[in-house]
Amino acid sequence: MAIKQVMSRYTSMFEASAQKIPFDPNVITLLSLVAVAIGTYFIYAGSIPLAILFVALAFAFDGLDGLVARAQRKVTKFGAYLDGIADRLVEMFVLVAMMHLVWPASEIALFSLIMLLSFGTFLTSFAKAYADHRKAITDRKLLDKMDCVFERTERAILIFISLILYMYSPIYSQYLLLLGAILSLIAFLQRFVFVFEHSA
Repeated sequence: MAIKQVMSRYTSMFEASAQKIPFDPNVITLLSLVAVAIGTYFIYAGSIPLAILFVALAFAFDGLDGLVARAQRKVTKFGAYLDGIADRLVEMFVLVAMMHLVWPASEIALFSLIMLLSFGTFLTSFAKAYADHRKAITDRKLLDKMDCVFERTERAILIFISLILYMYSPIYSQYLLLLGAILSLIAFLQRFVFVFEHSA
């Protein structure tokens, strides 16, 4: 079971508090982009603890916007679209900035970051969206069942932990990123095979 599904069981207890948040969900989504931009700056500046703080804020805002939208009954198609775009931008900014860090074996780290960016951030989502766009799968319920082993929540957690781990052991941090790269490739292949098997 995906981490997001497990977390959704517990987020309902925070809905009463989310109703009182005075910001529109789309504003919270945009705040995630502001936070990640600041976090990216601190990665480039070499201030990893501050970078971790703002990346954590970006990921937190990313989870909060959907909770607030549901709690305040402000779920819209544009909001869902904006949230999806912001998700990809947050990941992209962090991963590209991490390419600037100094790793013990830079080839492994660079390869891992590029694979995470390509297959994790972009192609895994694209495989599902393009199957819908091209009507390769026309059954909406079937399309919604297109899960994979390494969803966005898992990627965000891995990226965040690897950034923390970088402060203590860059070598272990890059191997964690390599694991994420492999899982991202597997996730993309899972979705590709799913479309192949269920194509209209």
